Amino acid sequence: MKLVSTTIFSGISAFVKISAGFISAKVISAFAGPAGIALVGSLTNFMAVMLSLANGSVTSGIVKYTAEYKNDRRKSKILYDTSIFVSVVCSFIISLVLIVFAEHWSKTIFHDVKYKFVIYLLGIGIIFYSLNTILLAFLNGLGYIKKFTIINALSSVFTLAITIVLIYYYQIFGALYALVVTQFAVFFVALLLVWKKVLRNISFSFLKPDFKTLKNLSHFSVMAIVSSSAMPISQIIIRNYITKEMNLDSAGIWQGLIRISDGYLLMIQITLGTYFLPKLSAITDRFAIRKEIIDGLKFLAPLFLTMCTVIYFTRYLIIDILYSEEFYPMEELFFWQLTGDFFKVISMVFSYLMISKVMTKAFIFMEIFAAVLYVVLSCILINLMGLQGSTFAFFVTYAVCFFLMLMIFRKTLFTK
Repeated sequence: MKLVSTTIFSGISAFVKISAGFISAKVISAFAGPAGIALVGSLTNFMAVMLSLANGSVTSGIVKYTAEYKNDRRKSKILYDTSIFVSVVCSFIISLVLIVFAEHWSKTIFHDVKYKFVIYLLGIGIIFYSLNTILLAFLNGLGYIKKFTIINALSSVFTLAITIVLIYYYQIFGALYALVVTQFAVFFVALLLVWKKVLRNISFSFLKPDFKTLKNLSHFSVMAIVSSSAMPISQIIIRNYITKEMNLDSAGIWQGLIRISDGYLLMIQITLGTYFLPKLSAITDRFAIRKEIIDGLKFLAPLFLTMCTVIYFTRYLIIDILYSEEFYPMEELFFWQLTGDFFKVISMVFSYLMISKVMTKAFIFMEIFAAVLYVVLSCILINLMGLQGSTFAFFVTYAVCFFLMLMIFRKTLFTK
């Protein structure tokens, strides 16, 4: 699996997903304005945390060990069955937590209990989303990149269609329902396409998990839970702070920029996840790792820098296409957000190296450190600089993280 070919397939998947996400954002902004974007962003962050907990956050472990056990059918079966056991048990627990405390979650996320039915739906369907991520992780580990791309692309198109219909009929409620419903509906699309590729290796003995495999996966669970929770929680805190200190529309403008940022970062994240994690997991020689990292940075850094430059000089056009004139104040936020995203992408390469080598303590420290620093700096700088302070805080956070990563991996990178 080559980095360039993986980037091409990842790019196709990301392009479809980004396009679907931006069209969805355009529809939401047209019907609900900046306030609607802020509410959808709140639910998105909350779901990121809940969905990570629901699948036991074992997807990175599945990718790593599926790649390692590719030629060992017995170990593959044990891995698959144990992963499904973790997913089913965790989904059941999270489902109960969501349904029983639906009113509490609605007040916490939306500051209103009228959205509690959205939480009920999420609780009911969360197991299907969980199983879907497990299936995709199997495909990734096995190297079925084309199939992986097709499923992601079809899921994005399917999600967009449901979103447009529901928003048309139910406005902001429709946007929230769409986020929840599509997360588990796409499971059936994936199931249809991967039946012969993956499910034939599952013995359905998941009621008897292998405890050694559970232990191995637990390291990845801890890392993934922290990774998928730290930044969404920090964004929830920052969004609430902006709403309190400024207003909900300002929070919506900030969220609109985060949505754009997430969109163009998606291609890089998919590339790193589908290429670097299996590749680095299979390498044990330190000098081979050094070469892989340096080659990856040589490829990704110029590519992303070019992308950021184009985005910055077309930011007015992007706002017009994706949103409306209500979002024009977003223009002044682009520079520091893009600069921060550049450092974030470079840091992500090292993050995947940490995951592949099960550097649990270092990984957890970096994720929590970044989230805490981002929140603290945002609260300070928003008072000093207004909304622009949040993006400057983002830049400082990931610039610091990048230099910390260099310190952690200095022996790997600088020892010849």
